Amino acid sequence: MKHPNLDCFSGKRITVFGANRSGIAIAHLLHDHGANISLTDTRDRDALPAAIAQLDDFPIQFHFGGHEESCIAYAELIVLSPGVPLDIPILIEAKRRNIPILGELEISASLCQARIVAITGTKGKSTTTLLTAAILEAGNLFSNVVVAGNIGVALASKVDALTCKDIAVVETSSFQLESTVSFRPDVSVVLNFSRDHLDRHGTMEAYFNAKRKICTNQTGAEWVVLNGSDPTVKSLTQVTTAKKAYFTDNLSNTDEDWEILYEKIGSGIGARLRSKANGIGIYTYKDNQEYKVCDIEDMPLAGAHNVRNVLAAVVVGTIFGVPHASMREAILKFNRTHPALEHAFEKVRTINGVDYINDSKATNVIATCAALESIQKTTELGKDTKQVFLILGGYDKGNDYKPLIEPVNTKVKSLVLLGEHTQNIQKTFIDFADMRHTSTMEEAVKFAYTHAIPGDIVLLSPANASFDMYEDYKERGEAFKNAVNLLKPYKSSDQEKSTDGT
Repeated sequence: MKHPNLDCFSGKRITVFGANRSGIAIAHLLHDHGANISLTDTRDRDALPAAIAQLDDFPIQFHFGGHEESCIAYAELIVLSPGVPLDIPILIEAKRRNIPILGELEISASLCQARIVAITGTKGKSTTTLLTAAILEAGNLFSNVVVAGNIGVALASKVDALTCKDIAVVETSSFQLESTVSFRPDVSVVLNFSRDHLDRHGTMEAYFNAKRKICTNQTGAEWVVLNGSDPTVKSLTQVTTAKKAYFTDNLSNTDEDWEILYEKIGSGIGARLRSKANGIGIYTYKDNQEYKVCDIEDMPLAGAHNVRNVLAAVVVGTIFGVPHASMREAILKFNRTHPALEHAFEKVRTINGVDYINDSKATNVIATCAALESIQKTTELGKDTKQVFLILGGYDKGNDYKPLIEPVNTKVKSLVLLGEHTQNIQKTFIDFADMRHTSTMEEAVKFAYTHAIPGDIVLLSPANASFDMYEDYKERGEAFKNAVNLLKPYKSSDQEKSTDGT
């Protein structure tokens, strides 16, 4: 258990970069711990009325409209919001002056008295974070279980209310992790790793180096939970001395494979899928004993990717000793209405026998692969039936679309390309898919609506960020839902049904 020095920032001159949610929260926290705060943002004062209002009562010096030299002139420490890259000129100058630069996550965790479970991965972080929190709550082992981090609630905003009897489940992105130095969660979880965010990190190596910081400072007193079916994730065993626990959805693994993974290279704890005569179930392993948690057909979350998310959360529950019955209850009662899960494989409507699914949160290729994989798992049609109108495109972060060729070739009737920056997509799929270019979301939805037949699925899963046309993936998802909700069924209204989600 960590014993933070709660007075270590008292009297320090600290400049916070970024007046967003994390920046405001860390400015509050550091001020409450006696620091003298300056806050800088590239936006003008008029663009940040809400941020300024939240700090009105604090003696904070503001620097708006750009990061001028004056914002670091007297700084003893710089604290970054996740959206601020480390390679901007003012930070390069700060490094030259030997001013320490740390991220909001690093500072917040250093002041946190509660245990921390940190979860990262290219895909599935939000769902796994919420599932893990639900399982830990069901175990009644902690006074409070809080969710924080990249999921929309800065850890800095929760720290002062947490005690050593509590636990924080923190979604951590590569943007947060790259500015950590000594971050050391009690349990770290790495779900998967795939090409993403090259517009920020530049190379896959740099992206991976940021991700692996989640566990490099851990010791034998902590745990790291790894996807045993992902070779890149498994390689993290070489960079940490933490106790290893694994999960895998590979049904072809033998009992010997299981023993090697959990006993010989792990620490005796894990979770896996297992097929038996009565179906496929999620099983956990501890103390040389295997226990069934639930059948996958009973899970309220559709898709193979969500099976992996459940497996990871079950391993965390097993580490902390949550009873299997409690884990089962938490999984079966899981409520996916949290705002962080909106726009994540969210069923909008069924019109004329065609399902419309909003997966706007799929901002990378692995997420879109998972969405197509999920459709194969949930459809009642034949596995090789092409039935998907896939709306694809947006701000390309350095994507490699080749992993999508096989699922597109086998499941997609038509690629509906959205936006003006789809050249790389067109080059990749020219020999594998029918493609239609559209300029607006309304046009994309209308094309799919016109050509889909009963049993088809219209899927917005863009595999790209939204910044070419929208403020964020949420605005893009709302545009899709609005366009779908304007559609009229061909037949009488009793042919249409609405749903709150899948």
